[in-house]
Amino acid sequence: MSRLLLLLLSFVFSFSVFAQSRFTMVQFNKKDVPGVIVEVPFVESIARDAIDKNFEKLGYKSKKNKDYLVYNGVVLKEFGEEPYDIYVLVNRKSRQEKEVSFVTFLMSKGFENFVGEREENSLLDKTKAYMNGLRDLSAAYDLELQILEQEDVIKKAFRKLENLKDDSISLQKKKKKLEDDIWQNDQNIKSQNIDHSRQQQILEILKSKRKKEELKDDRIDY
Repeated sequence: MSRLLLLLLSFVFSFSVFAQSRFTMVQFNKKDVPGVIVEVPFVESIARDAIDKNFEKLGYKSKKNKDYLVYNGVVLKEFGEEPYDIYVLVNRKSRQEKEVSFVTFLMSKGFENFVGEREENSLLDKTKAYMNGLRDLSAAYDLELQILEQEDVIKKAFRKLENLKDDSISLQKKKKKLEDDIWQNDQNIKSQNIDHSRQQQILEILKSKRKKEELKDDRIDY
């Protein structure tokens, strides 16, 4: 079995082993508050940002309330036509499982009037169904981050490639200039050799003349 297929199967298996969302009770402002919790196989930052970016696309910006992201007046088709304030808490599962997070949703009708399990069974069921999709939402967001990161790697690699190409052109020009300089220097050496030989011949002629003059002087003395 190929390594890629094993990776895909392990990815699918890792999603399948996570339990479905469930009802829970959490402490909020020193009170027990009903909510829905789900486990997602991603670090806190990925799960939190995936949710926040998704709500932002829908036109809802978060506000901080303690450790919660709060989205006021949210109207989603998954929950019906009534607006709700949605409180989102994302926590790391444990020190040992840093790559897994718990996502908790609290649904309020306003002024922290949270929806309970008994009074709004249908709404909580819809919330559970919605939150079961958070794994896919986080996975899609994580994939986009990986794509952006890889695109950045490719851009850097391309810039490096272009710089190397520019360096190659510059080096080729330097090489040609060096080759031209070498050729010119060879020509200068040849020319200088000729001139040196000619000057040497002139010197020899002058020395020969001096010798003749010396001999002439010697004859005159006698």
